[in-house]
Amino acid sequence: MKKKKIFQVLSLFCFLFLLWGVASSQSSVSINKIFVESKDLNTLIYFETNASLLITGTYYSQTDPSTIVIELDRFTTDTETQIDLQGSLLVENIKIEDAGAEKALVLIQLREKVPYRFYTSNGFTVVELNRIQRTLNGYILTSNTEEQLKRMPQKAIQFRGVGIIERIDSLEVTAKLSEEAVSQVFALENPLRLVVDFFDTLYPDPTYTYPVQRLGIFRVRTGQFQRESPYTIARLVFDLSEPRYYTLDINRTEIIASFTKGPVSRAIPAVPTPRPEIEVPPKVERPIEDVIPEVKPPVKAKVEPREEPYRPGALGEREVGYSGEIIGAMKFKDADLRDVIFWIADFAGLNVVFDPEVRGTVTVDLRYVPWDQALDLILRQNKMGRTLEGNILRIASVASLTREEEERRKLEESRELAGPLQTKYYELSYARVGDIQSLLAGKISTRGELIVDERTNTLIITDVIDRFDLMEQLIAVLDTPTPQVSIEARVVEATSNFVRNLGIQWGFRGAMDPFYGNQTSLQFPNTVDVNGAIIPTGITTRGLGGPLGGYAINLPAPSFSTALGLSFANVMDTARIDLALSAIESTGEGRIISSPSVTTQNNHQAKIIQGRQIPVQTVANFTTSVQFRNAALELTATPQITAEGTIIMDIEIKNDAADFANLVNGIPPITTQSAQTRVMIPDGGTTVIGGIYRTEDSISREKVPFLHKIPILGMFFKNFARTKQHRELLIFITPRIIK
Repeated sequence: MKKKKIFQVLSLFCFLFLLWGVASSQSSVSINKIFVESKDLNTLIYFETNASLLITGTYYSQTDPSTIVIELDRFTTDTETQIDLQGSLLVENIKIEDAGAEKALVLIQLREKVPYRFYTSNGFTVVELNRIQRTLNGYILTSNTEEQLKRMPQKAIQFRGVGIIERIDSLEVTAKLSEEAVSQVFALENPLRLVVDFFDTLYPDPTYTYPVQRLGIFRVRTGQFQRESPYTIARLVFDLSEPRYYTLDINRTEIIASFTKGPVSRAIPAVPTPRPEIEVPPKVERPIEDVIPEVKPPVKAKVEPREEPYRPGALGEREVGYSGEIIGAMKFKDADLRDVIFWIADFAGLNVVFDPEVRGTVTVDLRYVPWDQALDLILRQNKMGRTLEGNILRIASVASLTREEEERRKLEESRELAGPLQTKYYELSYARVGDIQSLLAGKISTRGELIVDERTNTLIITDVIDRFDLMEQLIAVLDTPTPQVSIEARVVEATSNFVRNLGIQWGFRGAMDPFYGNQTSLQFPNTVDVNGAIIPTGITTRGLGGPLGGYAINLPAPSFSTALGLSFANVMDTARIDLALSAIESTGEGRIISSPSVTTQNNHQAKIIQGRQIPVQTVANFTTSVQFRNAALELTATPQITAEGTIIMDIEIKNDAADFANLVNGIPPITTQSAQTRVMIPDGGTTVIGGIYRTEDSISREKVPFLHKIPILGMFFKNFARTKQHRELLIFITPRIIK
């Protein structure tokens, strides 16, 4: 017996040791890459990991309400994570912070709070952010949903019911379908709600509403959103008090949505699944039986929910938005106005009070309109108006309401003007009192007075007490530090040139004269003198000088640095040939980089000049005057910071230089390069606002007619000159907001 106990203890010890070894052998998880993908209805954040992520909690941060916090366990921060936001408009930043003991925090900073959930897809852990849709122009069908609908045959799927299990710290909603349906998840506002649509699905009447009023959920609703082609759509709606984390598990004919109180613990397997949504259900504390209450539709009306509020509008008119419950069908013929308003008030859950002059008849046939829009249309037809105080709806004529409003306004003005006057002093720190004075002048009452002291930059306001709240709010908004913008420009000017010149000069002379003893044997001509060039006395020619004084072919290079002269003659110098070759080849490159920088306040012009001034003399009426012209680099910029953090700038840049190589009456001309434009640049971004490319390539030849065409020998009857210049000018602008 004792041996048996010893064996059991040893077995237990071995088992625990084995468990400890398995647990210790599990390697820590690291995130290799995080990237963002923006879609029509949501934004997806993909986490590429080397193993399964263990998420121990997720919630919105209390210190930074727009930051999602994800707690990770068995995680190492030794590996550097590549983060690519791809210009997402919703995600501002993603950081990973070490929390010690193989723990870490992933902080996802958003521009606004949105509902979100986790799932896995193709080996990635995905955070889906449901962007809140505010400007829906018709129903949005995503490309992914459209592809799924094309693959699946069209069916008549039935929405069989909704089951709700409500616990102390969680709410679980189960929707059941007769067959698998294509679904689409998105978020809407006015009110804020999370919507799950099921395509090719019919929801049997009546509609269903379940009040919750906790866990950030007002109520759960189901109903038929669309009955007509191309798709019938059944809808599951969660009215939310704030954006929050949720889970959604879609398993063929069953859809389970869960909301939990406080930080939520989730383990996400980093493996692909047929349906990527995952959920770990919380503990059951207080189960409640599935409830599907029967809700009778209102009399004379067929109620069908439609989530997008109707927003009518016309060019030049004020846009009116309606957010009341949707009335599926409303049809009356010659009905009493009061009875119709009673019906609408009963539908909206309001009390109603009529003035004695309210009377009229109503004939309407409306479908899928908000109740408040239908009420406004009916009242407008009968020249009536309404007021809503709490849950009491009052109906009266437009004239009565206008008269009451005017009397109320006059009463408030008289009470305000009858009050005591008070004087307050406001010493401004950033704004000028002269600028603020013009803005506050229209807010002063007839008894009030506004005085400015430019020396101390102080506002002195005397007025009734009720006017000070508005003026103090305006002063607080206007007297704020103006952000500054640092503007850096880079002007890059590059030049290159190439010159190649080739020239030739040659002449000849032949003399037969008794002086040399080689005269002809004829009486005439007894003397012969052949000369390649006859040059008058006192005139010199281009090229090399020599006994001939000139050349028959005088085509030297336009400019040269190298020359070679050849001279051939007999002993008596009676036969002579002179030859001169001239040539030059030169190259040059240059680069000028100017980098002016200036800092200015938002919406204020900044100007910087760097260079020299050239004096120019002018004579008018025997009076000599001197004017100075800038030959400098000038940058003028006026920045405007937008609400998105980008910068719109009016820019004018000039790069003028004096050309001392081409003086005119001792004054150099000005070479001008300039650009003027308006651009929008991200903070810290760089843009090219101007580029000038200029290439000059010239070739010139001087030739002796006809003779230059002789093969091979033609080269002795022509010269060649080539000049090639290339200039580039680029202007770069980089603005930065000084925070």
